[in-house]
Amino acid sequence: MKKLLNYPFLIIMGILILGISFINLIKKDTEFSEMENRYLAQKPNLTLGNVLDSSFGTQYETYVNEQFPFRNQWITGKAIAETLLGKQENNGVIKGKNGYLFPKQFDSEKQLKKNVNAIKDFGKNAGAKTYVTIVPNSYAILQDYLPMGAPNIDQEALISQCYQTFGQEENIINIDIENILLEHKEEYIYYRTDHHWTTLGAYYGYLQFCNALELAPVDIDKLTANSIDNFTGTYDAKYKGIGIKPDTITYYSVPIEKMVLGEEEKSSLYDLEKTKIRDKYAMFLHGNHPLGVIYTKENEHNQGKKLLLLKDSYANSMIPFLTYNYQEIYVVDLRYYTDSIGKLVEDNGIQTIFLLYNFDTLMTDNHLYRLSR
Repeated sequence: MKKLLNYPFLIIMGILILGISFINLIKKDTEFSEMENRYLAQKPNLTLGNVLDSSFGTQYETYVNEQFPFRNQWITGKAIAETLLGKQENNGVIKGKNGYLFPKQFDSEKQLKKNVNAIKDFGKNAGAKTYVTIVPNSYAILQDYLPMGAPNIDQEALISQCYQTFGQEENIINIDIENILLEHKEEYIYYRTDHHWTTLGAYYGYLQFCNALELAPVDIDKLTANSIDNFTGTYDAKYKGIGIKPDTITYYSVPIEKMVLGEEEKSSLYDLEKTKIRDKYAMFLHGNHPLGVIYTKENEHNQGKKLLLLKDSYANSMIPFLTYNYQEIYVVDLRYYTDSIGKLVEDNGIQTIFLLYNFDTLMTDNHLYRLSR
């Protein structure tokens, strides 16, 4: 025993290992990490198949790492330590000027080409005129805020190539919104801590849509604005550094008849209960769903008009404005919708299709093949 006391470091480490192992045995697994805004790995089932293909070991290692006791404290401590050491990057997120966070970019042009071709082929036989908008991400518009030498792909050139391909089809019309976003880049059009554009950025995109279709846009200054403070988004969930200023979400009081999500009917476009959790942006349209149908309040501009919106979550903050121009809006998220788009258009007499994706999602999403169903 006396000899053992000569090695205090080993004793401390042994106590720590035993203590952490005991806590890990008795604590309940965490299903969803509010801090990281994602689901964590759960204990894998042991089967002959995953033993033979060696996947069980990999799955179990991931499970142990993600269910480690005091995980949130370790993540925060690591991020703070790296910030104090002068590092401007953590977990693939870079800190820029004016408190903006940006993702470290990787080239995924192979998937981008597949998606562009899928949209082009869809436009040939869509059954309605198809309008396409690719939303540039914050690092493409707010380049002045990027730290010097930050890895950055040329979004402008790649988006231009996409539009050139779509332009080869008579039934596809491009709505380029880059210029209007650049004109307003000094305004609050992107969140600092999240990958989405703000509601103001979405409104400028909406104005370009209305201009292309010769629609009368709703005046944002005549709508009632509401604010949600202390929003920290997806970039902050990865970065977790110090000195990051939370964002503010603005949403507008928009009356609708109802919104149908599967078997549920909602009386509002917003789920204010979600403002109590970390992912406050999910309050728009009650989050992402395979199909949602919005029946709007009838007005002189929207009578009998039906719109199909194929989208990622960027569209969620634009759709409230579109309710002033369409009586019915069919909102489809191809990540979850598996039925035929063509049949949806035909069965509901939809006259206009609008496909809106932010560039990063268009470059990486692997569900656009479902357009051909």
